[in-house]
Amino acid sequence: MKVWMLSFEFAGVASLGGLGEAVRSRAVALAKRGHEVTVFMPSHGRCWGKRELPFRSCGMRKGMWGEERWYCVSACEALAEGVRIVMFKGEGDGEVLSKEPIYGWVEEKASLFARAMRAYFSHNPWPELVEAHDWHSVLAGVAIKQEAEKSNYALPLQYTVHLSGSPSFPWHYASADWSGLEDLPHKVWHPGGHRWTRYREVWDRVGGNVEAFGVAEADLVATVSWSYLREELARKYYGVEEKSCVSYNIVEPPRVQPRGTWWELARGLEGFGELREDGVPMFTLGRTVWQKGLDVAIRALDHAPSVRLLVSGLSVGDGAYEEHLRRLVEERRGRVKLVGRLEPGLKLSLMALSAATVVPSRFEPFGIVAVESLSVGTPVIASAVGGLKEIVVDVGAGGPGLLVRPDDPYELGLAMESMAAAMSNRSHEAPLHRMRGIGEQELRRRSRERAKAFSEEAVYGMMLDCYYRSRTMAFYRAVTP
Repeated sequence: MKVWMLSFEFAGVASLGGLGEAVRSRAVALAKRGHEVTVFMPSHGRCWGKRELPFRSCGMRKGMWGEERWYCVSACEALAEGVRIVMFKGEGDGEVLSKEPIYGWVEEKASLFARAMRAYFSHNPWPELVEAHDWHSVLAGVAIKQEAEKSNYALPLQYTVHLSGSPSFPWHYASADWSGLEDLPHKVWHPGGHRWTRYREVWDRVGGNVEAFGVAEADLVATVSWSYLREELARKYYGVEEKSCVSYNIVEPPRVQPRGTWWELARGLEGFGELREDGVPMFTLGRTVWQKGLDVAIRALDHAPSVRLLVSGLSVGDGAYEEHLRRLVEERRGRVKLVGRLEPGLKLSLMALSAATVVPSRFEPFGIVAVESLSVGTPVIASAVGGLKEIVVDVGAGGPGLLVRPDDPYELGLAMESMAAAMSNRSHEAPLHRMRGIGEQELRRRSRERAKAFSEEAVYGMMLDCYYRSRTMAFYRAVTP
């Protein structure tokens, strides 16, 4: 199968976290099995030193007040584990495609990405399926679909939602004047079947919300967990379950060879706060944003006296929240240390040597960190939200982890103290009765066994099922009168 993936991130090229890892693992899994995969993305300044492609498209865009702006887009190419990566850069108004950071000027990057993809599609052999990842790639995916429709071809478009949410714009943003979409009649799925409508009608019906537009226009909407589909997307978009599927993110067990003890590794890190080496070590990590709940994990230490916590926070510019974290750390001197982003090998080493990985998210579509922890044999204590409810099986149900109410430091603290007792083979001291009688060896065995559900081999079948359903829905679109 020839697949085009559209994304703003690809791990190893330009990535901030989960999306880049997810796209890369999906693309590589397909390429390993003989599929022809090309990932398209804005270059974000990563074209330097890459092979230039013989592609160039220039034109004019018309602003809201009629002013005209010249742009040009060109492309470079990279290869990664059998996956071809095409990155767009630009000149004039298109220069934004070449700028860092990844999500700086995101609305304009998404708009120019759509124009670049339409031009590229028009001058190259077509794929058999297009998969657009998150709202930033929606207009690019719909632009390709529209070009194919103009040739009476129903090209399957799958929209994969990793994190729901997007801004809204007036029709001008999507239109031929700016992003390049033409207001043509076409068939769109409504609960029960396809109906003829126009692109602007769909756009206006969803209030110009880009994600909602993508949900309406895609042949199939995929996401990364059943919980996220039912509790988030189905709540937002009536009837989406009729054209939806789930494929987990792929996390393969890494090879980890820690160079030192947990305490030796943690001691060598620069950060805020300090750790007394008289407790049971645990680890938590994520972006320093309210969603990830790092503050909840720190406050939970008030109810977990034997736990020492290392917090690895990836700064995304939320200065107020980061200052709040530092105040919480200062108030718990000796029990918690806050450090920045860690090199992958060091992160996995600390994770593997920890008594548990704490994932205190207030909401979470999937939870790659939780799977990474299980894959290195470390149990997980997580909020019972989103995909975490599917990844982490509670010890009460025979699993390796503990699920707690979100945003509840007291319950999380009891879970951390109970896990600390079990992983120190003192399970008789665990505050939570369901943890008693379970020891470290059994918990680590259960963790590795649970991680197999998210291996490449297991998830590849889910991906193919989604692609098959995308192609089936596109076939129905083609044959509907």
